[in-house]
Amino acid sequence: MPSTSESDSAKAIRPAAAALPRRRKAARSSEILAAAREVFTARSYEEASISEIAALAGCVEGTIYTYFRNKRELLDAVLAAFFDALVDDVAPRLDAIHGTRDRLRFLVARHLQISLDDPALGALIVRESRRQGAYFGSKLHELNRRYSRFLQQTLEEGVRRGELRADLNCALARDLIFGGIEHWAFNERGRRRAFEPAAVADTIVGMLLDGWAASPQDAPLAVLSRRVDRLEASLRQTGRRK
Repeated sequence: MPSTSESDSAKAIRPAAAALPRRRKAARSSEILAAAREVFTARSYEEASISEIAALAGCVEGTIYTYFRNKRELLDAVLAAFFDALVDDVAPRLDAIHGTRDRLRFLVARHLQISLDDPALGALIVRESRRQGAYFGSKLHELNRRYSRFLQQTLEEGVRRGELRADLNCALARDLIFGGIEHWAFNERGRRRAFEPAAVADTIVGMLLDGWAASPQDAPLAVLSRRVDRLEASLRQTGRRK
């Protein structure tokens, strides 16, 4: 009969040995997701192939199908991994910020940061979001709603606290903010112009909360400034004619 110490050792080894296949399975899944992310960000969903993903992951196609039922489920897993990490990063940081202006500034800057940190994945999300027939009700739609809820809740709380207008359409404001950020960031990247997310966020939030119209006390100064500009231009033209 084995000794008590031998029996205890065997029991300790068995769980550790059993954990090895589980760890290997998790590692293989991560390798497939990393390969899929690289392929999906490099080409359209239609052009991406399971065979290319398998080759990049160092496995056969059949292995991928033991983890994911099809290409769409694999893409959804790539997107979910991104949004899960994003939400986990935003939630605790936003909770520590108080006041509508500061919370908006953080959310706008964080959204701009995505275009700097991961422009390829950001472009993938935009491409998939524009697949109108397939987007609404999709996994990406669900993930986007989960993330965009941070902004909508911030706007709704601002209304409740009296920091924002009582008649503000929060859903429309949310879409205008995200749409405007993405359009502006796309143009800046296309022109290869660098930007600082925090500084741009200050400008955007200032426009949102302070408005674009001149305040009553500033209006006369603005009129005077325009008249001075016209007078200076006229004097320059007169000087050139002499």
